[in-house]
Amino acid sequence: MTEISELNLVERVERNIERVLAQNAELREANAGLAAENARLEAVTAAQASEIESLRTQLDRLLLRKSVTDVAGGVRAAKVRINRLLKDVDRCIALMNK
Repeated sequence: MTEISELNLVERVERNIERVLAQNAELREANAGLAAENARLEAVTAAQASEIESLRTQLDRLLLRKSVTDVAGGVRAAKVRINRLLKDVDRCIALMNK
């Protein structure tokens, strides 16, 4: 090889190395941005999961309250029914203890 072609080859290699290094820096920046976005989205997902669980608990309570108060006769009848059920449970426990 001639000296000029060797210099051209070295210059091309240097340019390619500079280009690769520049791309590497850009990709590292993009990766850091995506990692930050991923962390933010994971936090949002965790918060939403917590909110969903809270809403499910509320819904369960509301459904239970509705089922108790929808008993014929309203709230008073529901209280009487609950007291009767508690007495039955107490009686069953007493029988099991004998």
